[in-house]
Amino acid sequence: MLTKRTPRKASSENGFSIVELLVAMAISLAVMAAASSLLTTSLRTRTRENLRSNALASAQRALNIMSREIGNAGYGLTDNGIVVADSSTNSIRTRANLNNDTSLDQTDEDVRFMFQAANKAIVRFDNFPSPNGSSVVLASNITRLTLSYLTAAGGAATPATAERIRIDLSVDLPAGPEQPASVVGLVSDVALRNAPNTLQQF
Repeated sequence: MLTKRTPRKASSENGFSIVELLVAMAISLAVMAAASSLLTTSLRTRTRENLRSNALASAQRALNIMSREIGNAGYGLTDNGIVVADSSTNSIRTRANLNNDTSLDQTDEDVRFMFQAANKAIVRFDNFPSPNGSSVVLASNITRLTLSYLTAAGGAATPATAERIRIDLSVDLPAGPEQPASVVGLVSDVALRNAPNTLQQF
């Protein structure tokens, strides 16, 4: 008896077609583009926040230094230690006899803090060491520095009669991708511990 043989089909090759590969590549590129965009936005946000944090930290550090040194003005002297001729609403010069000697020619005994509007900076200038002294930028991105000379009760005073100094400054914070630029204000109220009227209370 004769049997009829059916021809066997050629085995098909396994794998992806060109169309499938193109679709997979397109999907992969879309996912990579989305991830790249998200990473870029995150890095921009982090950079902006770092700039803002650094600006605030620098301003707070400057405010602390100014408060400490202005508070010590007049130590070992018979007045409040403020040099009237070099003190105004955006600059203050203080003196103190920190070493309890006969002169004020030591480091940190004759110091001036000033606001440089053109550079948006607060600068500390020490008249010593001689002959040229030394200066350092305490903070940048500062848009305003206002010094108010007050009595112990908070009334207006002149630099010569002041017993308290109010330091008021504004910090310029940079804009970010989704956040506008802003300005933050910091205030410190400093009591002149060595002012003559203050010393008479003790």
